[in-house]
Amino acid sequence: MPRESVLVVGAGILGLSAAHFLAQKGLPVLVLEREAPLSCTSDKSTECYRVFWPGEESLAALVAHGLEHLGPFAEAARMKPRGYLYLGRAEDLLALAQAAPHAGPLRVHRKAATYPEGAEEGMDLLLPGALGEVFPYLAHLKARAGLHVRRAGWLSAQGLGMALLEALRAAGGRVVRGEFLGLEGKGSAWVRLEGKEEVWSFLALVLAPGPGLLPLLRGLDPGLPVAAEPHFKAWFPDPLRLFPREAPLLIWNEPGEIFSPEERALLAEAEDLAPLLGPLPPGAHGRPEGEGFLALYNPWPRAEEPRACGPTPPSWAGEVALRGLFPILPGLRAYLGVRPRVDGGYYVRTPENLPLLGPVAEGVYLLAAFSGYGVMAALGAGEVLARMVLGEALPPWAYSFLPARYRDPGYRPQGAAARAQL
Repeated sequence: MPRESVLVVGAGILGLSAAHFLAQKGLPVLVLEREAPLSCTSDKSTECYRVFWPGEESLAALVAHGLEHLGPFAEAARMKPRGYLYLGRAEDLLALAQAAPHAGPLRVHRKAATYPEGAEEGMDLLLPGALGEVFPYLAHLKARAGLHVRRAGWLSAQGLGMALLEALRAAGGRVVRGEFLGLEGKGSAWVRLEGKEEVWSFLALVLAPGPGLLPLLRGLDPGLPVAAEPHFKAWFPDPLRLFPREAPLLIWNEPGEIFSPEERALLAEAEDLAPLLGPLPPGAHGRPEGEGFLALYNPWPRAEEPRACGPTPPSWAGEVALRGLFPILPGLRAYLGVRPRVDGGYYVRTPENLPLLGPVAEGVYLLAAFSGYGVMAALGAGEVLARMVLGEALPPWAYSFLPARYRDPGYRPQGAAARAQL
């Protein structure tokens, strides 16, 4: 490996984005990956995006910055900008909107006639009555409102990732199968290729290791506070067409219970289900996907040490996600007993759920802890990372993500981002 090259560890969508922008700036780039590109966490994504982060404008700016760079990849990303539709009490949804002024103007509707069907920006608060007029399949939610936020929807993570990989190769970058073992002094790294250990020199080292971050930090900066949580998604076939094909991402914004009293009595002896038998927090969400729908609900994730690329889903993961959607679409009860396709990955996160983006040692940069928003943040993060390597000016919001924030005695994580993880 040439001494003047940049070594990127990790060929997930974040690593490939950084490699692409570095190559575009004229630097020779080599990406080291022990699995196939895009095969660990990136392909387990919900594939959603939003420029709507109540209480956390820096994350909103990061995603918006990435959307500005989507142009060459828009066709591959196959975006569906249908928005996010939060459902719940009107006063709660109003508070969410007021905490996100960066998302654009808020429009309040008592009747469907004022609702802007083709809006591409801003937020629409549909009060009870208007919600069922605009979205007839939600007419049963007579006392509930809906907050429809735009510049939001979903895209193809694989499509975007493969387009980044092709662009990187076209610029002369390479992906090599191998494993990063650690630093060997300033400007050098130990790597393993085909069972053989070597020392590579580098101009800069970018660490985008996904769930491999925790063991890596033990030898690099053990003071950085990160944890890994398993999260799962379930895909259900929908032969009865019970999940509207035209729906936006639907999110239940109220706490509740997913089991009846009779079911709770039957399940009381199941220790692994105990946390799920009482009141659960908001956050169940789903969207149409192909000839079915995705259901996601991880109400009580527990931190654990990643032992592999992805966690093993518990037997109940799919049913819990399905039950979380019953308040939104009661007809989905017809699919109780259907075995979905379940997979998942690790959300590696900091206490306040802001990423680690920036230098952690001289010539060494982290691109990590993008808990639940790695796909939507990838282009913005990769572009900013390339600026950092070259010493270029940064947008003001990028300083919120520097790993060095934890060395500031006055830094107090507030957890604003953690209050809106969808």
